Amino acid sequence: MIGLLLSLTLAAPFPLPAIDGKPLAVTSTQKSFRLPMRFEKVKAFYAERLSSPDVTFHESSTTGKRVLTITTKAKSESWKKAVVREGEVDTVIDVTPVLRLDEEQISGNGRPLVEFVFGRSADVKKAVDSIDHTEQLRAP
Repeated sequence: MIGLLLSLTLAAPFPLPAIDGKPLAVTSTQKSFRLPMRFEKVKAFYAERLSSPDVTFHESSTTGKRVLTITTKAKSESWKKAVVREGEVDTVIDVTPVLRLDEEQISGNGRPLVEFVFGRSADVKKAVDSIDHTEQLRAP
């Protein structure tokens, strides 16, 4: 239980703006969020909340709708990229989470199931030994 609490405090979820002071009802595995807010208000929230040298913002426009791409390079974040898309009356946010797996120690002394052994004939060895490879390095 303590480990779960510790992992939740170390990697905070992606911040979402509150609607009229109330947080959104979301699940822990949810990656896409639809907010009944205008794009400008959401953009201002993220500009204020995520102002850091590790976070970059890139705004573009496709078919008249604005798209804001937010990326982070911070190792402590639980998300890597978020795309904020402007809708008719709402805003959609798609978040790319970071997957963190626990370390697993592997030990043993078994041999691999398949092993390739490439042999070389004595004739090939004689031919390779007869070539002076250093002459090519000396030539100008």
